[in-house]
Amino acid sequence: MKYRIVRRWTIKSNKVTGKILDRSDDRFYIQYRNLFTILFDGGWENLHLFGFNTLKDAQVELDRRLEKKATKEVEYQKVEIEI
Repeated sequence: MKYRIVRRWTIKSNKVTGKILDRSDDRFYIQYRNLFTILFDGGWENLHLFGFNTLKDAQVELDRRLEKKATKEVEYQKVEIEI
């Protein structure tokens, strides 16, 4: 699975004059891509429904998710006495 962080913003402008009326604040979104999204959706999907205010916040969340995914817990058992 591959991940990326994208920055999004919107700009409202007058079609006639081309003058910019409003610009939104930047939002950062974590996106992922795997075989399923490539075959059926055509590419990248948002990991969260909401965006982050800063790039640093998005990076921290992505690092936390990757660390959690990299950790593997396996329970072992061994028979000590069998009668």
